[in-house]
Amino acid sequence: MRAAIEKRLKEFLASSDPRLKYHQEAARKHGFLPLYAGWLATLGIRPDGSFVRWEQEDDPETITELSNPYLQRMAICEGAKKYPELRALLPPRPDTAETCNKCDGTGTMRGLSDFVCHCGGAGWIIQDEDTGVSPG
Repeated sequence: MRAAIEKRLKEFLASSDPRLKYHQEAARKHGFLPLYAGWLATLGIRPDGSFVRWEQEDDPETITELSNPYLQRMAICEGAKKYPELRALLPPRPDTAETCNKCDGTGTMRGLSDFVCHCGGAGWIIQDEDTGVSPG
């Protein structure tokens, strides 16, 4: 997967889309591929497979490790919309998981495809799981 992430990061950094400039600067500086850009923070992945969180609103100079499994799944699901090969990083559904009743297991809320579902896009939830601090 390293090669795929490196390739996608290189493409992202080379894009001339002016809407990406802000995230390109951070991605170049901190070496990560943005997967989910929220109002407060951006979730991404590095070529080594580690997940990161960039607090662009409160602390744009700092990037931290993202160890929360729920937020990692959300980042993968959101990133896979643009980079389908990342879907392979989604962990298997645990036996204890329940089908998300907000999206009926599809990962996408009916009529609200631009919004992230409660399940993070996986189609399943783990009851009482720590969902971490929302990136907004």
